[in-house]
Amino acid sequence: MGQIFPRAAVQVCVIAQNCLAEAYLCQVLRRERLIRALTLKQFMLSSPLQRGNTVFVVDQCGLDVPLVECIRHLRPRSSDPRFVILDYEKSNEGIVQLLAMGAHGYVPHADVSRGLVRAIFLVAANEFWVPHDAFLEFLREAASVLRKDARDCQTTTPRENEILELVRIRLSNREIAELLQIRVSTVKFHLSNILSKMRAKSRRDLRAVPSEQLWKRLTS
Repeated sequence: MGQIFPRAAVQVCVIAQNCLAEAYLCQVLRRERLIRALTLKQFMLSSPLQRGNTVFVVDQCGLDVPLVECIRHLRPRSSDPRFVILDYEKSNEGIVQLLAMGAHGYVPHADVSRGLVRAIFLVAANEFWVPHDAFLEFLREAASVLRKDARDCQTTTPRENEILELVRIRLSNREIAELLQIRVSTVKFHLSNILSKMRAKSRRDLRAVPSEQLWKRLTS
């Protein structure tokens, strides 16, 4: 991955549950003169005009809410939000999951000091910062989705479609229940109906079901 230097300063909002992690990330970013690092509190106190074109750096470790909910909450707060996720070392499958949630970059904790600034510059320039193999896997999944016949999805209810989308980004039944504020037993009931309607044997089979949201996230 190459280096891109922005023409103007990039605004970055740091989100970390641990105050020490937040302070460390801000310290790393403020060494770079082309980055304007803010905490979430500082970002929320800024005016709507000042919130445009923000790169959100989210430390997934220790988050009290599911990452997908965090991204959905932050997305409308900026006119052109971009997301770089920090976490422990992930497999390609885990990185594909992040991309499906709407992330644009992933940096392992061990690479923060030497890789985070580069990741931010690339993501701010509308590029992706993930391993090449993981991005190719994501593209293959998206291509598979587009080749599938979407007619089967039309037989599901709006709630089933919602749960299906969350299954596709590999959330557990408990995570889905917490996000939708329903019981785990209700999730299982809907999931059973979805499996029957889609003639699928397992959750893994459902990940190949057509999803317009996956393509929207890919091209956004």
